[in-house]
Amino acid sequence: MPNSGNFLNGVVVGGENGVSKYLMNDRGIHYGPRFGLAYDVLGNQTFVIRTGGGIFYDRYQGNRPFAMTNNPPNAVPAQVNYGIVSQLNSGVALAAVPSLRSFDVGGEVPTVYNFQFGLQYKLPFEMVLDTSYVGSLSRHLQAQINLNAIPYGTRFLPENASVTNRDFLRPYMGFGDITYFKADASANYNSLQVTLNRRMASRLFFGLSYTWSKALTTASADGDFQRIDTNNRKANYGLADFHRAHNLAVNWVYEIPGPTGNDVLKHTLGGWQLSGVYQYQTGQPSDISFSIPGINNENLTGSFTEGARIRLIGDPTAVSNQDVYHMINPAAFLPPTAGSAANPLSQIGMEAPVRYFIRPGIDNWTLSLQKSFRIKESVSMQLRADAFNAFNHTQFSDIGRTANYANLQSTTPSNLPTFDSARNVWVNPTGFGAVTAVRDPRIMQLMMRVQF
Repeated sequence: MPNSGNFLNGVVVGGENGVSKYLMNDRGIHYGPRFGLAYDVLGNQTFVIRTGGGIFYDRYQGNRPFAMTNNPPNAVPAQVNYGIVSQLNSGVALAAVPSLRSFDVGGEVPTVYNFQFGLQYKLPFEMVLDTSYVGSLSRHLQAQINLNAIPYGTRFLPENASVTNRDFLRPYMGFGDITYFKADASANYNSLQVTLNRRMASRLFFGLSYTWSKALTTASADGDFQRIDTNNRKANYGLADFHRAHNLAVNWVYEIPGPTGNDVLKHTLGGWQLSGVYQYQTGQPSDISFSIPGINNENLTGSFTEGARIRLIGDPTAVSNQDVYHMINPAAFLPPTAGSAANPLSQIGMEAPVRYFIRPGIDNWTLSLQKSFRIKESVSMQLRADAFNAFNHTQFSDIGRTANYANLQSTTPSNLPTFDSARNVWVNPTGFGAVTAVRDPRIMQLMMRVQF
């Protein structure tokens, strides 16, 4: 209401009224010890044990302090109802409901505890095998919560049915969203890492690296919003978006032996190098989203600010006849359950985990053939041919992951790809479950380089 109340109720400027100018507590010196040990078991450098660990810190996300500059009294939003630009003036503009950004004053710093244990063994044929466990525990990671979110189920209460202005349902009236930057997210990483290397010997260099890992977290990015009730960890703990279960890389360089005797054939056919890289990597974890015309958060969770997830009832990968139009099982999903009667408040919006669908991965070969010619002592020429995705293997990179439903009672998405036999065309060819993006096809390049 204009000209009434305290517009800055509860908002103070850093460095005034007993509030630290740094907006958070100073934790003082941060100690980051590191420990490492290598032990030659047999004394001949053929079998070595390596272990170690350490504590590492990260700085606070830089954009967080800058966000504070938009808080009142530095910036005061205004709104105009039923006006036009040419009539804008201070007489018709009203103070709008401001949004705020705030820090967790505890001042916790993102901290990572790294540790590893490995065995390194020298094998025949000039090869070295290294097998290690590598893990980490991450604590005080950055996330955020909306302190002024409308609680779950609020719209389902009879006393709120006639409230037309959503801001009257907020815990802190007079403000919009209050973004609270916290440092209470966590993560853990565990992996088996294997490397096999062969230094250049008998014309061959070879390297192999394989990682089998799992990364779990409550906040996959520092901008992730946390659940506003006590079910935050249950709702948000899952695979990180950078999780890759399997990651294999193989590389080699082979000097092709040439003919001997004839100098012309020796210089023409000899000295060529064949090199390559093979990469296999499983895909990125993602969510499955939904869309229902005329249905918003208030209909599903009873909160304008808090959303719901699609209901997961089966295996998304259980597809009997998989092709480019059918990569996801639509029978594994249903629209979210709406209303507190069928869905208790503690479970609203939690009918699926986070990042449970694995997108397509990488399966790629890169080959290169090259040779250097010595023209004279100070001048040489190199010929090289490269082939990326050398075998032109089709690699999908994304799939349609939004299911459209006609209403809350629908059991089948309305945007599934279907084949119209009368017209001999696909309808919704990039719809739910269809391939929507692919990686590059085979790309070849030829290069000649003169060095002098």
